Amino acid sequence: MDVSIERIRGRDLVRRGPFARLWWSQLISSLGDWVTLFATFSLAARISGGGRNAPLGILVALVARILPGLLIGVVGGVLADRLDRKKTMVVADFGRALLVLVLAFVGSFKALFLVTFLIEVLSLIRQPARESVVPQLVPERHLMSANGLNLLASYGTAPLGSALFAAFAVVGAQLLPSSVANPGVATAFIFDGVTFVLSGIIVLTAAIPPTVLSRERKARGKLDVKTPLQDMLDGFKFVGSYPTVRRLVSGMAAGLFGGGALFVLGQPFSEQVLRGSDSGYGIVVTALGVGAGIGMGAMTLWGKKMERREPVFALSLILTGTAIVFAGLTSTVWGAAGWVFLAGSGTGIAYVTGFTHLHSVVTDDIRGRTFAALFASARLALLISFGLAGIGAAALEGLLPGLLTSGVRVVILLSGATIFASGGGTMWAVRAQLRGDPMDDDAYRTLRDAGDAIGWVRGDRRSR
Repeated sequence: MDVSIERIRGRDLVRRGPFARLWWSQLISSLGDWVTLFATFSLAARISGGGRNAPLGILVALVARILPGLLIGVVGGVLADRLDRKKTMVVADFGRALLVLVLAFVGSFKALFLVTFLIEVLSLIRQPARESVVPQLVPERHLMSANGLNLLASYGTAPLGSALFAAFAVVGAQLLPSSVANPGVATAFIFDGVTFVLSGIIVLTAAIPPTVLSRERKARGKLDVKTPLQDMLDGFKFVGSYPTVRRLVSGMAAGLFGGGALFVLGQPFSEQVLRGSDSGYGIVVTALGVGAGIGMGAMTLWGKKMERREPVFALSLILTGTAIVFAGLTSTVWGAAGWVFLAGSGTGIAYVTGFTHLHSVVTDDIRGRTFAALFASARLALLISFGLAGIGAAALEGLLPGLLTSGVRVVILLSGATIFASGGGTMWAVRAQLRGDPMDDDAYRTLRDAGDAIGWVRGDRRSR
């Protein structure tokens, strides 16, 4: 790592240097993404005709955002580990800027699905490239803070994005010609296009090191059509072979699997089960977002000296699962909101800790594919969760006695138990770290004993 980068202080992370540029680009484009998400849902509801058909339109938009991660998500990791990452991010930003402007003219489900799908493809190409360069731009002692800041930029902009979309819905007619259909939605898409252009320009001016291929991967030849496939297989093999990486990827996927049920069933739970008002769901969702923000912020400020990251990751999953279980057992909206706040805090801690540990232990030549596997697993978990939550709630309705007669409540309890089990399994696997060397787990011992020549994990210093 460059000496000048090593001299970066924590307070300089978002003030100067290449990481600061990367962070500001992420903040700006994420704000536009949230505005577009709400605008896309509004457009989908309009195309469906509104009323009872609105949920179907929104489902089409959600599937278009999730499906690319299942089909071609890992391709982004291959590109991140083979192409220049800076150029990859810039091309993805400018490409998304053009595509999101097309959404302003969309008037059918087919066009909405296709354009949203392509935007998400470019996002999936950009994400692994962005995550892969973070350890090159930030000293390891500041990785926790950097990841906390990145996640806050990605998810902390959601409330502002919602407010901006509401404002565009009001003033859009004054900003655009009267001939434009859905001026509020069109204004939101134009705003997002501008944020992508700004993001691409900022990344273009950042000093990001080029991607360096290992001798083994260079020897395969750039024109060999089998090379990308082999790269992809290497990525799957790596994630599946090393316990420390496998635990983190599966743990975060399990967290999203359980959390997805909360999103799908949150509204019927707050309104039908807890007998809350129309604002009940908003209270619960707000509590989740605020809790996640506080968890991420806490790790940003105080997590940089943490050595035993995996036990903290496991404990945060246990906290999240336990809180969701207790939220499912409550009888009031405010009681559920309190427990969901704790679940959000645990989720924020888990994601900052998990991302930081992956950045810290995975070397540059496999990092893009590792994060691509993480993002693909996360989307798969969400899609399965979305599909099973409603079906499970309907199937379990009235089967159990007393408090558990509600199928919605039972599914929420099961989702919390799933997250708790994932955290408990991780804690059992890394229990040795609580009483000894923070790096003394199965993954590192395996690498040290084998003397792996590839040097995939930083813990194996001899293989480098």
